[in-house]
Amino acid sequence: MAMADNKLDTIIRRELLTRIRSPWFVVSTLVGPVLFVLMFLFPLLLGERERRADLGTVRVLDATSDSLGLEVVTSLNSDALRATGIPRAEWVHMRSDERRAIEDRTNREVVRGQLQGYLVLDSSMTERGFFPYAGRNTTALASMQVIESTVARVTLAKQLEASGIPAARADSLVRHRVRMRSERLTARGRGGSGQLSVAFALAVALLLYSTIFMHGANVMRGVLEEKESRVAEIVLASVSSDTLLFGKVLGIGAAGMVQVGFWTAVSSALILARGSLLSMAGVTWTRFTMPDLSLEFALIVPLAFLLGFLFYAALFAAVGAVVSSEQEAQQAQLPVIFLLIMSLSTVQGVLSNPDGQLATVLSVIPFSSPIILPLRLSLVPLSAGSAALSLAILSVSALFATFLAARLYRTGVLMYGKRASLREVARWLRGV
Repeated sequence: MAMADNKLDTIIRRELLTRIRSPWFVVSTLVGPVLFVLMFLFPLLLGERERRADLGTVRVLDATSDSLGLEVVTSLNSDALRATGIPRAEWVHMRSDERRAIEDRTNREVVRGQLQGYLVLDSSMTERGFFPYAGRNTTALASMQVIESTVARVTLAKQLEASGIPAARADSLVRHRVRMRSERLTARGRGGSGQLSVAFALAVALLLYSTIFMHGANVMRGVLEEKESRVAEIVLASVSSDTLLFGKVLGIGAAGMVQVGFWTAVSSALILARGSLLSMAGVTWTRFTMPDLSLEFALIVPLAFLLGFLFYAALFAAVGAVVSSEQEAQQAQLPVIFLLIMSLSTVQGVLSNPDGQLATVLSVIPFSSPIILPLRLSLVPLSAGSAALSLAILSVSALFATFLAARLYRTGVLMYGKRASLREVARWLRGV
């Protein structure tokens, strides 16, 4: 027994050291947090650049009798709206008899790039319920929304003023906005922003998905390489196939844990220094409270990742054992990849109702629980019994998948150059 343990330790150490000493492993481990920071900062930097850039001019063609367009232009050019990164606005008054000529001339200026676009305001706009806009920036949804809301607000203020409400009071009423700020409550009290909890939960799900997929596929390639190089024939002369497979899965899983641990530590440090990083990048930032994470979360997430990796690694190893080439492996792994993608595709449904029946069922199914269980823990508190049930089912499933993969591995790893039929694979599973 001690000798078998020593052989398992040797295989685990070999698989772990072989991968962490790889230059590509080192590069991906070091570059991962950098990419995370760039992914976080790049949109902010682009937004800041667009806000400060010259976005051109939008022309307001005003055919109203009360100079509605002039007030729209004044509002669009205010400091508050200009800070949101929309084009400047200019006002042109027109009579009904010159409308066609002015619109044609403005169209040509837009086509030549002298204007971003133009909108037309007339007295029938309120009755129609819309106003026309034409331009080159209609895909800039934020700018379109600002222009639309500004025209609606100024129009409503005019209507209130016409009803006898003083102009200052009417303007104050239409500018007033009420917003909801959600805050998560946990058993330990207030738990930070609800929106940030969702973003954090989604980041956890994506990290687990990508890590399980990447290192699970490494197990399949490792098994396939041993078959093609005939190394397994030599190794199996001194160690059982079960020990060899289990050592390979644990060794590659340990490499994944090292990588994820490094990413988590560096990302946590970068999050703590987020204010300084944003200031160095020239971006103003708003302080926010990070989600409150319990001790159960810190214990269950690594365990769910490890068990989920063992489960999927066994499936990938089984694929590597029954195929004879890289081309076959790319096709044979599709069902396993499909299970992972299906798990990720349910994230939106879980986010909308983390306590619902769908989320509860997905957190106990072994195909999806490695991703859904940590996702739910990031959003809502779970009972100890619910989390224990999910982990227990995942543990049994991982052991069963490893047992089946070992049966396939025992025979398939020695089948060099021969394509196994489905009937042969079924016979290997039966141990015949």
